[in-house]
Amino acid sequence: MQVLRCITARSRSHQYKFQKQWNQIYKCNLSTSCPEIKVSKSPVLIDEEVNIRVSGLKQGQKITIQTYMKEGDKTFGSCAHFTADCQGTVDTCRDQSQGGTFTGVEPMGLFWSARPTPGVKPGRLLKADIMSPYDVTIAVQDDFKEFDSLPWSDNLPCLTSCQLQRSYVTSGVQRFPIKINELQGTFFTPPGPGPFPAVLDMFGFSGGIIELRSALLASHGFASLTLGYVDLPGLPQREHHLDFNYFLKAFDWLASHPKVDPNRLGGVATCVGSGYQQFIASRRPAVKCLVMINGIARPFGSKQTIEGEVVDTITFQLDKVKIVDGFVSFREMFQPQDVTPTCPGWRHGAKILAIQCLDDQSINPFNLDNYKKHIPDEFKLNFSSITYPGAGHMLEPPYTPRCLASYNKISKMYLLWGGDEKHHSVAQKDSWQRIIFFLDQNLRKTNVNRTEAVTGL
Repeated sequence: MQVLRCITARSRSHQYKFQKQWNQIYKCNLSTSCPEIKVSKSPVLIDEEVNIRVSGLKQGQKITIQTYMKEGDKTFGSCAHFTADCQGTVDTCRDQSQGGTFTGVEPMGLFWSARPTPGVKPGRLLKADIMSPYDVTIAVQDDFKEFDSLPWSDNLPCLTSCQLQRSYVTSGVQRFPIKINELQGTFFTPPGPGPFPAVLDMFGFSGGIIELRSALLASHGFASLTLGYVDLPGLPQREHHLDFNYFLKAFDWLASHPKVDPNRLGGVATCVGSGYQQFIASRRPAVKCLVMINGIARPFGSKQTIEGEVVDTITFQLDKVKIVDGFVSFREMFQPQDVTPTCPGWRHGAKILAIQCLDDQSINPFNLDNYKKHIPDEFKLNFSSITYPGAGHMLEPPYTPRCLASYNKISKMYLLWGGDEKHHSVAQKDSWQRIIFFLDQNLRKTNVNRTEAVTGL
């Protein structure tokens, strides 16, 4: 009897161990046949990093992770090649991409390397409804697949997929379309009652109203008015007919808004918008700081007298444009003597941060050196600059696709902006951090060290 019990016990023990081992094998086989993909967080702000992790793969399995998103008539996508580790996992924050639209360890490479999908014309990715997120599909394909051979559709076939929402606005940000007399723009306010530090936000001659930067600035605590000034109903179509009083009225409106602290006002501008911001800062002592991104310091338009002072201007010299790779480059349009600053934005003590990309195919980087030469010694400590090799003109917030070229409806040309994807992505991330720091130091904090506030370091 004791022997029988012993044999029975051993049999049951063996059966239990066998069943346990079988369950483990079954689970392993089940997991390898059903890969799973997860993101660290969703929704996220456009400038937040996201970790993507794929599990349930076979050890050493080769996969392609692709992203796909649609905005209006444009579809953008990216892809990267990974090999699963001994646990059957891939982690984009840890693992190296071996091919695709980027290579190396790039946690956000799947986002900054996105490009128009096959058959879609080159262009700039702009959110039509800034208050809604981008819906990004992240999918896993077996084996290494090249960008042009991947499926690009809303219900693309894959091993597994998930959705990620990326937004320019955090919860509580409010958007107010502005149309007061001729003044047109969009005003964004951060969550809360205010009053807030505020910036006037301006882009170049792209036309319409571009809201992405102001929305993101509001998500970081700054009220922001993004100003339209050409190619809108009731406004000029070209720079020749601009009345510079319009820009002063926009700034005065912002300064008087009940949700804005009139003692904490600044500006952010890209391209020719920088010249108009220089003009405002030269006439309004309330401007505490100004960020110029790939800008030119002299306003475009016709010569005019504003508030008793003559404003010298600059106009486009289209006879000097060049065709590069089938696109129009404005890089060589101006020589140093053409853009001597005539609107001294520094004269009331505004701190200025100038950002210049060295592969800018629209604004020649020499404009930055030319600008520096004209700053009087007593204001030089208020000025700082940074340059980015390999980056192009269209410097956007982090982890957004580089725009190499796009159609400009004002000039009616396909314009070349420049920049290689990797260097441009580095510049977008670093410059955005510096912009936020610079605005923080000059519009939010008090008793700030002058050098620290200017350099953003």
